[in-house]
Amino acid sequence: MHGLRAVTSLAVATSVAGLAGCGGSDKKPPSAQTPSPAVSGDERGILATVDALQTASRKGDGRTICTDLFTPQLAKSVEAAAKRSCAKEVRQKVFAPDAEISVSRDIKVTGDRGKATIREQNGRISTLSLVKQSGQWRIDRVTPQKPG
Repeated sequence: MHGLRAVTSLAVATSVAGLAGCGGSDKKPPSAQTPSPAVSGDERGILATVDALQTASRKGDGRTICTDLFTPQLAKSVEAAAKRSCAKEVRQKVFAPDAEISVSRDIKVTGDRGKATIREQNGRISTLSLVKQSGQWRIDRVTPQKPG
């Protein structure tokens, strides 16, 4: 059920405030702007994955999210929990044309694993766990943080 909870967490976030983006304007949030020189290559890779997630979620492109941005294990977990394809589940639960999140500057990278904290427009905070596979950062887990 871990995968379904992750997608459901994303779905709740996107249905209210969105997953990532700019609310339909061309103005990008600070997290989507070009990273400063102090940002490492791995951190840029993680930001690129979040940006790609934003783009795919705004387009309703569940296939890209499941095949290019989620790890194969997360995609399989979503399928098993939802009892239908990951792409269909994600399209139904994650699509948000006006999505908006920001990424904390506190991105942690240890070897081929990374964590990024995201804050949605509605104030919800989640941690994305990522893993570097074939040179690309993929989302391995989404963990909502409990309101404190």
